[in-house]
Amino acid sequence: MPHPRQTNLSEQVYRIFVPQEYLNDFDVNYIEEQPSEWLIELVEKENRVPEPLRGKEAVLDGYCNSIDILTHAFSLKKIYLRLIRRRWKEKGGTKGYSNEYDLHIPGMKTTKEFGDFLKEIGG
Repeated sequence: MPHPRQTNLSEQVYRIFVPQEYLNDFDVNYIEEQPSEWLIELVEKENRVPEPLRGKEAVLDGYCNSIDILTHAFSLKKIYLRLIRRRWKEKGGTKGYSNEYDLHIPGMKTTKEFGDFLKEIGG
């Protein structure tokens, strides 16, 4: 019989590699091991409708270009988070909307925590 705490084992593993601030707005879609890195794809949660569309009939209008952010290394492989934001529009409209997130240091494609760590050891 599985231990009761193992029922959310996948979620616990995600939290080891993905900072909580990402999991607040994104769901883990899949994890893929590649020869020199791990890729964790995160897709914006369906209920994250942009502010200008709240209270209106919003429909999904595809996805924005993804961004890969280095989070840290594990087992001598880099771990990248691929963030995929949803694009929305008002039903019947043509103007697209998407959310902006402050999840990495400007000029660095790393998580804030990993970027701070690199700055600290670098000088």
